[in-house]
Amino acid sequence: MKNKGEVLTQNRIGFENINVALGVLYREWYELIAQQLSNEQGMNLELGCGASFIDEIIKNIKKSDIFLNSNTDLKIDAMEVGIRFENEISNLILINVFHHISNPELFLRSAEKSLVSGGRIIMVEPSNNIWSRLIYKLVGHEKFDTEQKTWKFESNDPLLDSNQALSWIIFKRDFKKFKKLFPKFSLLKKKSMMPFSYLLSGGHTYNSKVGKVFIKIIRKIEQILFDKKFGIFDLICIEKH
Repeated sequence: MKNKGEVLTQNRIGFENINVALGVLYREWYELIAQQLSNEQGMNLELGCGASFIDEIIKNIKKSDIFLNSNTDLKIDAMEVGIRFENEISNLILINVFHHISNPELFLRSAEKSLVSGGRIIMVEPSNNIWSRLIYKLVGHEKFDTEQKTWKFESNDPLLDSNQALSWIIFKRDFKKFKKLFPKFSLLKKKSMMPFSYLLSGGHTYNSKVGKVFIKIIRKIEQILFDKKFGIFDLICIEKH
């Protein structure tokens, strides 16, 4: 959802100061994630943190990415989390990261290994509905392919290569396969949100300079009328039992 130059610039400055409306929306994501946290003892780890400021909301969290920068606590590939932190993680957090993982089955195996019993994977991912499909296919610069047959896809650049329909494929279309492969995982929550506000903010690509008050009003309207059926993002929570 963002190119390398944007990521590096935002890491240095903090995107919530560059794009005020986007900062409001991310803060809402972080607060929703905080509400879903497992209370089991263990590490809270964000994968692919980029310019994240989640530590302002969730204090006891480590932020990681595949590149070290001033905003990361450690460097780690998502596939390595089970090797590095076997049975140590209580909450594994991914915000617009899962759809960049080219071998999601391998990642989910690694994540399962990393989690304590009762630990959770909490994600924000692109949603799939009549509105979101239109948005992602018309104005998105990443692939949104609901017809992808297997879960894996080719990737030469983990920041740019993706399939934004991946979470829908695994947790909706192929849910029976997911349950068969991962019987220890339960899908606790899948909530759609933000059909218009993210677009109005300009996202990571364009700063629309929309103010805090306006974007908060839009969010209130969305939550009442549009989130459930037309959200372009999903909050997903999976628990290991």
